[in-house]
Amino acid sequence: MRRSKSARHQSGQAGFSLTELMIVIVIIGILLGLVFSNLNVMGDAQSLKAKKEVGDLKIKLEMYRADNGTFPASGAMTALITNPGNAPRWRQYMKALPKDPWGNDYRYLNPGTHGGEIDIYSIGPDKREGTEDDVGSWQLAE
Repeated sequence: MRRSKSARHQSGQAGFSLTELMIVIVIIGILLGLVFSNLNVMGDAQSLKAKKEVGDLKIKLEMYRADNGTFPASGAMTALITNPGNAPRWRQYMKALPKDPWGNDYRYLNPGTHGGEIDIYSIGPDKREGTEDDVGSWQLAE
């Protein structure tokens, strides 16, 4: 009994070889690695931006203290943009307070709870205070 030409052709093309499957799996792995490494870079960039902004806010608050003798009251970082009424030599230090890279307001404590006079910080992407992704003035190099 002879097989037809089409039956012989089909039996030779039954599926993918192990080598072909391994090549496809390696390519998918490389692509997934690139995607996840780019996500990590984005998170690092946002943290760096938050550290820069925390440093900028700290400088502005130190300018406020140099002009007025004390830091603003805890939570009153708005004293950098509007006169709180009790600052003898107030000037506008900023046009607006920035939001952190995750859309949250920066937090401000006077006195600070991390060993400094004041604390300025972002609650980070998880939006929970006191977690390891917080970015604060106490993390900046003095």
